[in-house]
Amino acid sequence: MRFAQAWIPVACAAALLVGCNKSPEGGTPNTASSFTITGPTVPPSIKQDNRESVKLTLDRGKEFHKDVKLKAEASDSKIKVELNKDVIKASDASPADFNVTITPAKDTPAGDHKVKVTGTPEGGGSPTTVEFTVKVSGT
Repeated sequence: MRFAQAWIPVACAAALLVGCNKSPEGGTPNTASSFTITGPTVPPSIKQDNRESVKLTLDRGKEFHKDVKLKAEASDSKIKVELNKDVIKASDASPADFNVTITPAKDTPAGDHKVKVTGTPEGGGSPTTVEFTVKVSGT
């Protein structure tokens, strides 16, 4: 019994680390007129000179009825990032999924790199950003 109790704090800490990779609220934070973007919780692994598509989700509050303009960028200029959508329309279902295609160049250094996706509400409101890690490995 003591052995099982000793592992409870460790399990809780692991759950927090793996948990959810969710952005702060955009739009009008702390209201139903806000939105968040959720990224991957486990870093995707991509070999140099390959491409990988990563799914993200925009989840809007019940009173958030604006288009959200999306922008993606990588921490290393040798990593190309492309969105399959530039805008999530107000008329799209919520939650709305979209993809980021990540392509590290042949000479991208192996290791961890950051990808940042920003959502900005059309017509005003706070933008929000989710950042996730991509593990690049040699070919």
